[in-house]
Amino acid sequence: MVALEQNRATEIISSSLNFEVTWQGKPVWLETVNNMRQTATIVVLGSSDKREVPVTDLVETGNFD
Repeated sequence: MVALEQNRATEIISSSLNFEVTWQGKPVWLETVNNMRQTATIVVLGSSDKREVPVTDLVETGNFD
């Protein structure tokens, strides 16, 4: 598992594949990346929990479909 960097987060959002990303061990969907603030807007999968978190708090598991 690897902590995300801003460029990688942007690549994931732009990709046609679904890459597994987690925040605090929970799977999330990446909506946007704010390069100025170095944050990402995420939604915790299976909930309506939407928040802005530091990109470095996100982890790419290496799984995708």
